[in-house]
Amino acid sequence: MDLRDAMNQIELREFDKNVPYNKVMEFIKEEGLQSIPFLVNVDGKRFAGNFVAKREYLCNFLGVCKEDLAKYLSKVSYNGEIRINEENPLSKTNWTLHDLPIPKYYPRDGGRYITAGVVIACRDEDDPSTYNACIHRLMAVDDKRMAVRLVPPRHTYLLWRDAIERGEDLNILISIGCHPLFLFSASTRVPEGKEFGYSAELMKGLDLYRIDGMLTPMAEIVISAKITDKKVEEGPFVDITSTYDKIRMEPVVEIKRIYAREDAIFYSIIPGGYEHQILMGVPYEPVIYRSVSGVCRVRNVVLTPGSKHYFHAIVQIEKNTEGDGKNAILATLSAHPSLKGVIVVDEDIDIYNYEDIEFAIATRFQADKDFITIKGARGSSLDPSANEDSTTTKWGMDATKYLQRKDEFEKVI
Repeated sequence: MDLRDAMNQIELREFDKNVPYNKVMEFIKEEGLQSIPFLVNVDGKRFAGNFVAKREYLCNFLGVCKEDLAKYLSKVSYNGEIRINEENPLSKTNWTLHDLPIPKYYPRDGGRYITAGVVIACRDEDDPSTYNACIHRLMAVDDKRMAVRLVPPRHTYLLWRDAIERGEDLNILISIGCHPLFLFSASTRVPEGKEFGYSAELMKGLDLYRIDGMLTPMAEIVISAKITDKKVEEGPFVDITSTYDKIRMEPVVEIKRIYAREDAIFYSIIPGGYEHQILMGVPYEPVIYRSVSGVCRVRNVVLTPGSKHYFHAIVQIEKNTEGDGKNAILATLSAHPSLKGVIVVDEDIDIYNYEDIEFAIATRFQADKDFITIKGARGSSLDPSANEDSTTTKWGMDATKYLQRKDEFEKVI
């Protein structure tokens, strides 16, 4: 499966107009495309986005209903079928970065950003189990160099650090325009070397192709490059909070060559947009689901839109003993270190309906005994309200029925 197969599975809005690289966000707002899959021309080349900008789109590609998403993903293994093709399916081009329709989304962005490039690196080019695939933001510095945001101690950072300590650069492929499920897999924290296996499980099999000695799934554009020991300023960049992240010194990526399909489609993720949120936040829902299932009977988990699908969670449980709600709070907060707050509700509450959640708070919650705070906990560096060392005060609300008075809480309408 590839991006063009995915285009046949969604309702796609197509436009004939040509949009300048620095007017992409203006175009998206004018057309109301913030959560709508679209295809347009940017600087004369095909440009697409938002294929998983809603939970429902992701569920459509997976073939599950949204109510079952967290449970389904919590049971996915890393053992899907991987098929290797030694032939390069793309054509070598004479392109530089200036030939790609890389957008500058917001006025204060540090530069033009590739936001949906899956950075593929490995320890052994012939062994798929040693590969890592992860989305990293890439800021164009000039026509042959980019700055890559590497976050320690994640796997790409560790592979780069190990290469630099050996006196080498880290060879990588940057795959742009992959199938949405591969994008989702590359956004999910899995054990080292398991990204391809996880992708293969979600996609019911994964075809890999060898380009410049390394393996990649089918993509519209593949940049062969290396991450060096040189560093440049990267940022500002609008992150998931819809606020600007700070400027950092990050490694330089040097371009070797660029490959592309005929009439290639450049895929991009809107920084801070709905797709960014879904890809970054939803992978934590099955992690929370598994963690809570260890302390009580969990029904569902969802990260809330108002918290950018990242900072707040609603956890639905089947309460069997007093204390289950509070145990669920602790299990949830430990499962997702960047999480700031959680509300635990009963199985008769619709966790996708905030009116229903507020009903649970109004009728099943007392602040003096059902509200938990944890000071000085590790939080997210993306939270503007966090302390300078990224610690924060986390909270939990147990909005479940008191079992000894359960009949008094029956929800009639």
